[in-house]
Amino acid sequence: MDFICINRRGDVFVEFYRVPESEVSVFQPLTHALVVGKSAEGFLLMFNIWKQKWEVPGGYIDPGETPRQAAGRELLEETSQQAELHFAGIMKFQLQPDGRIEHGALFLADIQQLKPFTPNEEASKIHFWDRLEDIGDVDEIDQKLLDFYTL
Repeated sequence: MDFICINRRGDVFVEFYRVPESEVSVFQPLTHALVVGKSAEGFLLMFNIWKQKWEVPGGYIDPGETPRQAAGRELLEETSQQAELHFAGIMKFQLQPDGRIEHGALFLADIQQLKPFTPNEEASKIHFWDRLEDIGDVDEIDQKLLDFYTL
């Protein structure tokens, strides 16, 4: 099977679809939205308290919410940051332990004005990562998602 990336848990980043945002409903189940944000200092990561690792902000799409709305909400809730979101495409994952397929919307954000971070129930801290500094555990899939930043 061809794929983009696999992490230590065995989750597989299967494919990335560069499609117009108007076509997101074609991809089912569409469960989540992620944001690859970047500032002059580096890529925005949040330290997930529950998983004990660094990852890009994002999360599940609530009922009645669009992927864009979910991305903006998650960015603010998890990192205290706000930015204009740019739709990049749809990610396809095969997740463990059951091998289920899920799709997610990927958004990009050019973070111009940094806001003070407030720790929350999911994130204890944020960091703008230059991809060189050793900051600890960054999931392999999240590292790969940074490659899709094109702004």
